[in-house]
Amino acid sequence: MDKMDCVLGRDLYFDIINVLGSEKELLETGYLIDGPSLHRSTIERRVNLDMCRDVFVKRVDQFVKDFQGPKIDSLLVNFYLDCEQSNTIDQWINFAIVRGVERINLLFLGRPYVHRATRKKHYKFDFGLFSETNASTLKHLRLEYCLVCHPINGDFIPFKNLRSLSLENTKLDEMFIESLLLNCRQLEELCLIFCEFKSSMPKIVSSSLCRLKVITCYFLSNNYQVHVNLILVDCLKLTSLEYIGRGLDTLNFNTPTLKSIDFFISLKDLDAFVTLCATFPELEILHVNIFFK
Repeated sequence: MDKMDCVLGRDLYFDIINVLGSEKELLETGYLIDGPSLHRSTIERRVNLDMCRDVFVKRVDQFVKDFQGPKIDSLLVNFYLDCEQSNTIDQWINFAIVRGVERINLLFLGRPYVHRATRKKHYKFDFGLFSETNASTLKHLRLEYCLVCHPINGDFIPFKNLRSLSLENTKLDEMFIESLLLNCRQLEELCLIFCEFKSSMPKIVSSSLCRLKVITCYFLSNNYQVHVNLILVDCLKLTSLEYIGRGLDTLNFNTPTLKSIDFFISLKDLDAFVTLCATFPELEILHVNIFFK
């Protein structure tokens, strides 16, 4: 792997293309294969994880160990990884923390390519990795297909400068979100997309949050997904809200500066939605899509 493939200034970017080769080379080596889609009569291009995952991890790990720079601004890993690679991923994160990283993206859904291997348990994002530093350089964190737990002793000090947090297909405790909003007074953007909570949707209470996105979150009951809805949004600085969910008639808002909303709601929630919009005195932009179930 050529160093220039993965370094742009002080940004480290690792995905299947810049680590393992061009799409043409990946098809020739069998790392990418074409096959019929399971959901429609088309051909899809997918990753052959049995052949290439260990190679990907080994190459990235060697690159990190050989890297001599004293500072990096961002670390991005975009590949299908899970709990089996936990120790190595922890080492990559620690490497970034030591060098004052400001942006971490762990995108373990591995888009744009699909896969057909059985996924193991989620990688657990370990907040303890940040406990040895008070530099608090991290400003942006994006996680896909991870497990996020409440920090030991509730220590959010390493995240006091966090500006944005995006969680997708991630398992987490609702208490984590509520504590994070309470302790991270610089947080301006929060995205929760297809996240699995323990039992309910957290209350969104923040003095700094400006942008909120909540898309189809849920908890599991007898192995069935049960959708959870927003119940409280108390954010005096919130200007933008994107939401896919139900229960608008029981949703409590305190968002006097809200200017833009993008909702995907059920037909039966339409009256509640109209009533809700009347409580936003600064509203300028309105997008709404309606489904009929």
